[in-house]
Amino acid sequence: MQHHTVQQLSAGPRAGKYVYTGGGERARYVECCADAFLLVYGVPEDERDSSPAWQDVGHDTAADAYAHMRAVLLTRLTLTGRLADWSGCTAPVGGRICDEPTKGVAQIPPMHFQEPLCDEHRTPETVAAMWDGPGDWSGSW
Repeated sequence: MQHHTVQQLSAGPRAGKYVYTGGGERARYVECCADAFLLVYGVPEDERDSSPAWQDVGHDTAADAYAHMRAVLLTRLTLTGRLADWSGCTAPVGGRICDEPTKGVAQIPPMHFQEPLCDEHRTPETVAAMWDGPGDWSGSW
């Protein structure tokens, strides 16, 4: 079972900073700052603490780590998904739901967001307004 949440780094030059993590009981991995974290771990172990990539790992608050993970996942948004059957658009419009018939789907893989949206509402802006972010979650793929 995978569990995804924000944790504080317990060691290293950025100890105490917050990162969004995933993984199981035996192993955890950084998700929100993954590119920088991979750069840190790409240098020899005795040089890691002095790696300049550390400056891009971690956040001052848990809220900042959640926001960064949301931003990372929004870059994975696809607007080209298709449904086999018609559905109503789920975009909120002035206190109601659009409900325009559509086969179009906006999705953030693998399972963060998947909603039927009509051509007018199948945009990054609509998805960003509809989706608060990944939050804490557990599951298996």
